Amino acid sequence: MKFCNPNLPAPNVDEMLVSELVPENIIDELISFGVTPVKSGRCSRIPSELSFHPDMLTFNYAPGKWLVEQNNSYLPINMNILLTYSKYHLGSKYPADCIYNSFSIGTKIFCGFVNIGVYENIDELKGFELISFKQGYAKCSVIPLNERSFITSDKSIEKKLSELQYDCLYVSSECVELNGFTNGFIGGCAGKVSENLLVFTGSIEKHNDYKNIRDFCKNHGIELYSLSNDPLYDYGGLLPITEKGTF
Repeated sequence: MKFCNPNLPAPNVDEMLVSELVPENIIDELISFGVTPVKSGRCSRIPSELSFHPDMLTFNYAPGKWLVEQNNSYLPINMNILLTYSKYHLGSKYPADCIYNSFSIGTKIFCGFVNIGVYENIDELKGFELISFKQGYAKCSVIPLNERSFITSDKSIEKKLSELQYDCLYVSSECVELNGFTNGFIGGCAGKVSENLLVFTGSIEKHNDYKNIRDFCKNHGIELYSLSNDPLYDYGGLLPITEKGTF
């Protein structure tokens, strides 16, 4: 097997971490792309539906390497990954619920400023440059398209990424559903199943900013695909694990 770069598989995903709440019609669609969905469980200390979200439960910081709290019972034992155990435990309230809600590109970690202290004290992450946002739910709020281009539903993240000379498109989250909340996050309803294909857990065509999303992605050589005709729904992301091929 070959491990994916976090969020940026190339060329095609073999296995993908998804919430156990993802409905079977979406699971079937992923399988039709040759993807094997691996379902995560639930962290009982988080009281909302966020407790099922993979992007809340673990942080894929390097190919095949995932940061997770010690003594967790929600990551499946058959995952083809290398776990790094952290002494920091998820809690019921912000910011303790989003300790692992970050994303990495190369040797950079993008996270909420509330998590800077956590990552600075984890040995395995000391070689990374930390880029922080006001928004603590960093991974929820961002879809990485490639190493220099992102879609975000958070204005402060757009501002910071633009200042750092990244290509960034701001879009609304109003069209993303999540039980118990006014809306979900754009990053929680999407994932790349190949280098050039971004899929959504619902109909991206129903998003108010669909044309801007379509055109922005097309400019970066990425096509869009809706895994269902239902409204977009935040399930905590679709996180690539392994790629097709061998070392």
